[in-house]
Amino acid sequence: MSRKPLALLILLLFPASALHAFNFSLEDLQNIDVGKVLEYGQTVSKATRSFSEEERYYIGRASGARLLSDHRLLSRKGLQNYVSAIGQTLAMASARPELYAGYHFIVLDEPGRVNAYAVPGGFIFITTALVAKTESEDELAAILAHEISHLVLDHPISSVKKQYRDKLMKDILSEASDRYASEDVKKLADLAGGLNNLSGMMVDFAAKGYSRSKEQEADLVALSMLRTAGYDPTRFPRVLSKLSSIGTGVSGTHGNPRQRARIISEKLARDVPFHIRNRDHRFMTVMGNPGNR
Repeated sequence: MSRKPLALLILLLFPASALHAFNFSLEDLQNIDVGKVLEYGQTVSKATRSFSEEERYYIGRASGARLLSDHRLLSRKGLQNYVSAIGQTLAMASARPELYAGYHFIVLDEPGRVNAYAVPGGFIFITTALVAKTESEDELAAILAHEISHLVLDHPISSVKKQYRDKLMKDILSEASDRYASEDVKKLADLAGGLNNLSGMMVDFAAKGYSRSKEQEADLVALSMLRTAGYDPTRFPRVLSKLSSIGTGVSGTHGNPRQRARIISEKLARDVPFHIRNRDHRFMTVMGNPGNR
């Protein structure tokens, strides 16, 4: 393949706006080694392929194992069972009620870390510090619904795919052909291969949060899920507003909670707050007993 057809191929693969953002010109494209481009392309193609439901489950299991290596699993069953029951109710009200091995809701014994994580395969983690910030079952449900929404929208997988695509574009276009040594190709291949590396990237995304647009998209899906499951969606912006004052954890990794609360409130203009006495009693029974936390 000559240099000119290669340049045209790259222009087709990557939009002009993306090339412009990285300050690349047609002259830059003439210096790219065809063989190295194909090597990178084949490697990233494997990493950005579609994953089956079974593969997503095992990626999630590997990601969960990584999370549990850095966090303590809550040993007391009361809160674990309570959170799982709420999560399963919400999952059944979602657009993806059935996964390969179902949904799994896990409470991490982390009183100093306010956060929640969603990884492929239906695995959702929430810390005791975040649970403690909620004042009702509806607020706890709102947090879980948001995390479920990330999985419904396939945000973990799509974010990793985007990262690989971005890396491919940068690596191909930012260096001259003599910089593309076989050792560099091997490094990228190592990065793309195996559940261990992929699960690490999933955990990284889950911990750091997604883009602002993805967080807002998950918020809107969560609102619909809360309504379908019979929870009060007006509690969602309330819990976000509380989190905005923390300064760490969810407030730092899941977008701007105050801005998200404002956008959600606008969507809730016609919703009337309500509460269910039995639900309030259930929440106080679990949360009010220190042995269950």
